[in-house]
Amino acid sequence: MKRSFGLSSGSARFRQICRSLLFLTIACAVFAGAAQSQAPPNAAQSNNETSAQPTMPPWIRAANERAFAARSGAKPANTPVGSDASAGPALGVGTPQCNVAADKFVSPQGVAVDASGDLYVTDSALQQVFKVTPEGKRSIVGSGFMVPQAVAVDGAGNVYVADSQAGVIYKVTPSGVQVTVGSGFYMPMSVAVDAAGNVYAADPWNDFVAQITPDGTQTSLGGGYNTPVGVAVDAAGNVYVADTYSAAVFEIAPDGTQTTLGNGLVAPMYVAVDPAGDLYVTDTGTNSLAEITSDGTLTTVRRGLDVPIGVALDASGDLYVADSFSERVIKVEP
Repeated sequence: MKRSFGLSSGSARFRQICRSLLFLTIACAVFAGAAQSQAPPNAAQSNNETSAQPTMPPWIRAANERAFAARSGAKPANTPVGSDASAGPALGVGTPQCNVAADKFVSPQGVAVDASGDLYVTDSALQQVFKVTPEGKRSIVGSGFMVPQAVAVDGAGNVYVADSQAGVIYKVTPSGVQVTVGSGFYMPMSVAVDAAGNVYAADPWNDFVAQITPDGTQTSLGGGYNTPVGVAVDAAGNVYVADTYSAAVFEIAPDGTQTTLGNGLVAPMYVAVDPAGDLYVTDTGTNSLAEITSDGTLTTVRRGLDVPIGVALDASGDLYVADSFSERVIKVEP
């Protein structure tokens, strides 16, 4: 069970944590009215057994209710499947090199880009995963998601979805076949895949990062986490974990060596890595996108975002950020 937090509502740390917990706020958006929780999927119980179940922390529930109640009057019940994404300057989020790659979302969370430049976006409030072509045509990928949080795509065009509420990782093939490749999580918040077909997922509720091999074997990577949210993997097999409460990014080498990166982050959420080994991290604590170069230097790429969550890179080095509360995906060119 996830530990509880003894925090003073008046402290600066509490306010930082409230912001860093926006990912849980948004992920649980469609379930706010119920105000209920469920036992972890891998916790078997007998019919006559009563056990204490973890509850949603009250500040998450309260923030969730405030944020979505205030916006419910202006939001459509759903987004038409045939709606095209619009593009253009993203006002107030940086220089003219920062554009809107896709919009008309309610709560965009995860982003990924395939070799053809197609953009994949999870919308946890709409419970859908969208594919947006470079021309702006939009379609839905897969079905039956509860709260799709993160998305990844491999070289063969298979799409991987971390469904945080269902506690599983799905794979959707190019032909539309949908299978479960990882289960037993409580709240998987991110997913990544390497060239060998190994899938990686971070579960902040249970403080672990899993590797799932193509044959379904699931093992734990690294340790000492304090709410790991984002995960990425590079061509050499190094795994990067954005650990929100530690305010750091961990690098796990193939031999298991674990290194801490990103001194100066506040609430790192998701992470992406480029071929040169440079990392790009969304930091909800500062509403910015940060870069950690291969020599460990931390710089700010973009400020003024509105709860940035997912981040991805395309083949040209352009960055895509799911700017959740602006309800769009921002494209940041080199």
